[in-house]
Order: sequence, then structure tokens, then C-alpha cells
Amino acid sequence: MLRLSEEQIRDGLERLTDWEWDPDAVLIHRTVRLADFPTAISLVQEVAQAAEQADHHPDIDIRYDTVRLTLSTHSEGAVTDQDMALAARVDELVEVVTGQG
Repeated sequence: MLRLSEEQIRDGLERLTDWEWDPDAVLIHRTVRLADFPTAISLVQEVAQAAEQADHHPDIDIRYDTVRLTLSTHSEGAVTDQDMALAARVDELVEVVTGQG
């Protein structure tokens, strides 16, 4: 697991969709608005499977049709390559669930 520098985080975010970095909270996050509650739950289920496979788990907040995903490696107290990899997988899953992929 590689702790990322500020520059590496910024570079990584350029390759992701709608992810933002919060340097004060030491995390990256993305908010996704979906068609409805069942679609939001479908996304969460897909993300849960991907997280289990990666053995790396995001914080997830569901508000009806809106899902906020937050990634940080708590054991490192930093954003790591694992966070960026899971964020990229989340981007793929959003495309699949919304029919854009």
C-alpha cells in the first residue's frame, strides 16, 4: 500500500470522474445522483461487492437517490493507491448502473 502525496492525489483525481479531495479530512469523495432509490441501492450493492473483493471499504451515505462515497485508508491516515484503485472501480460501476457504460 502506497501513501500518496498531494501531487499524486491531484494527478489521480484527473483520471477519475467527479471525485474531490478534502485535504483537511484526508479523504477523497464522490456524490452520485441516480434515477431513484432502487438504482441507488443497486449501486451500493455493486460497490459493496467490489469493496469486498479489494478488501478495502468506503464509507457510504445513501439519501434517497443520492449516494456519497468516501475513501481514505484509515490505518495509514492517508489517501493511498488502494483508494484511487477503488475510486476508479466505482466510476466503472456508476457507468454500468446508470446505463452509460
